[in-house]
Amino acid sequence: MDELGDRNGYLELSNHPIRFEPVSKVTNVFFDDTSKEVLSVRAGGTLGVVVRGIGRDHTFRMEDRGTISSLKFSPDHTVLAVQRNKNSVELLSYNDGEIGSGCVQECRAKGANLLGFIWTNNDDLVLVTNSGVEFYQVAKDRVAVRHIRSYNIPCSWFVWSTECCLLLLCIGAAPTTSTLQPFTFKPGQSNKLAKFEVEVSSGSSTHSQGVTLGERDVCVGVIYGAVSICVLRHPSTPTIAAHLDVYSQNKDGVFRRSHICRLELTGRFAVNIVDSLIIVHHQASKTSLLFDIQLGGEVSGGVTSVYPITVPRSVQPFSLEEPSAVPSTTAQPILVPCELYAPTWVVFQPDIVIDARLGCMWHLQLRLDCLAKVMEDKSQLVDSLLRRQQAKPLVLSVVREAVETGQLGALAQIFDKINAAYRQHLNSILQSQMGESVSAPASSATAPEIKGVVIEQADIYSSVLAPLMEEAEKGETRLKEGGEGTSPPSVSSKLVVGVVIEYIRSLGAVGVTVQHFLYELVINALVRSRQFYQLHQLLQYHVLADSKPLACLLLSLVSVYSAGKQLSLDMLCRLNTAHDEIIEVLLSQHQVIPALRYARSVGLAETVSARKFLEAAMICGDSDVFYSTFTFFGLRNAKLRGSSAFAKGEHCDMYVDHFKKLFGEIPDYTIQQT
Repeated sequence: MDELGDRNGYLELSNHPIRFEPVSKVTNVFFDDTSKEVLSVRAGGTLGVVVRGIGRDHTFRMEDRGTISSLKFSPDHTVLAVQRNKNSVELLSYNDGEIGSGCVQECRAKGANLLGFIWTNNDDLVLVTNSGVEFYQVAKDRVAVRHIRSYNIPCSWFVWSTECCLLLLCIGAAPTTSTLQPFTFKPGQSNKLAKFEVEVSSGSSTHSQGVTLGERDVCVGVIYGAVSICVLRHPSTPTIAAHLDVYSQNKDGVFRRSHICRLELTGRFAVNIVDSLIIVHHQASKTSLLFDIQLGGEVSGGVTSVYPITVPRSVQPFSLEEPSAVPSTTAQPILVPCELYAPTWVVFQPDIVIDARLGCMWHLQLRLDCLAKVMEDKSQLVDSLLRRQQAKPLVLSVVREAVETGQLGALAQIFDKINAAYRQHLNSILQSQMGESVSAPASSATAPEIKGVVIEQADIYSSVLAPLMEEAEKGETRLKEGGEGTSPPSVSSKLVVGVVIEYIRSLGAVGVTVQHFLYELVINALVRSRQFYQLHQLLQYHVLADSKPLACLLLSLVSVYSAGKQLSLDMLCRLNTAHDEIIEVLLSQHQVIPALRYARSVGLAETVSARKFLEAAMICGDSDVFYSTFTFFGLRNAKLRGSSAFAKGEHCDMYVDHFKKLFGEIPDYTIQQT
């Protein structure tokens, strides 16, 4: 790692940053946190305003009516709001690069200073002053403003989250705490939530007098589906490390401290929330710390202390392409390395990093593959990866690596975590099929839950177990053919069988039915290596659960595993739903009389096919068996139809002829019946 980044870092900047004109004496740069766009204003707008964002790039001009403090578009880009003084906002109509007429909205509270403004919806504008919150509705057709509601709450600063539609005011400060007042917004509606206090220092109250909570110390985001507020607690003395407190919203809409992220560092920090992971950037060390609050930690007083999931690392190096001084079709672009964690960096939620001096806006991205390499606890790694989007191939890779490197101790925990998520996924499918739904708290309706990956049995089989078994078989074949000088394979079939059994145990622990292909893999491997005793034990103690496909597989292996016949019959009997299959097995083994007895014992004597039994009796070549079988069905015919003759549809003429050839005339079974 160097000052220009860590090539093994688990964070990277997006490959194609949004470029804009850097800050200069002529140009001022503003960020619109609602539309995630950068607006570069040259000479107060007279030389042009350039808007840059994802999928948006346009320019317009406006009159210079004074220094601009802030400007933001409505989400649908039909109205531009501009703040030039401390008590009003100018609203201008906008259409395809043309600025039209508008109006000026002053603060309703007399003598109030405007701290800023936000668009909560296409038609809703909120002014935040040092006296409170003013909620307005903007009519687009004539750019007129209608007051909806005001909240008279003195405040010193505010934070707005577009993702959560939540406004947070700092409304009071004490020596060791600050009071925050949250509001939520919907189209045409506002809601004041319960205020709460946050600690501002990680030291004792006697040393916290000089520590204050600022706007840059607070951020709002969605963490695992819950609206959360992160508050940096700076140390009151140099010997105490900083903390990051996480306040989560409960079902009643109240924010309470749920987690403390132990930073173990001091200095200047910035926070992003990416895919429900809390990323804390530390400028002095030029590294970033990664926290996953779902991994748990030390609990004290209902608050969980969590630590970084791995060692701090820098963002991966990034270079900007600069055009060559001499234009040429063959000239290679000049790559200029960027300074990471520069003093000019500013971060916005959830994943935006802006360098106003360079004129770049990036999206911060996770490199889960690099994270997997540096996390030593593979069980904890899988636990975190299962909650990440697009992480399925990586989870399967970690499982396979754990087998290949002999980390069998962690494998049971890994399987348990995978299958717990799998069980939860199956439960949600079942609930949706039954028309049930899991209702979320109304307060968090705007914060959709992030869904992780689901590792199904077919995924484990096709990506881990089957390839490893194939590799083991090839290695064992080479060893057998090569003799003593050949090195043993890195993975043996015995090892893979043990892994499959562990996976089957884990599936059973969460009540998931094991798919047949897993049993087939185990049985074929044990038969191939002639480990019949182990196979018998697995079947006897029902490690391999009873099923019709499994019984049929055992029957197919009778030529190499003679005990499979009886084991399969026992299994079919235990199922008590496989009467036809048992009869078929007995007939295929020329056990016609036992098949008849079994059919009679389960109440199928009057429905089984006479032709099937007579055919098996004739093939076996035993005349006594054929006589007994023919007599059985003759008596059945007499009982059911009053005649010993077979019905035309039974197609038994050839068996009648065979009986006459062996024994002469057919007895009158109706007389015997009476």
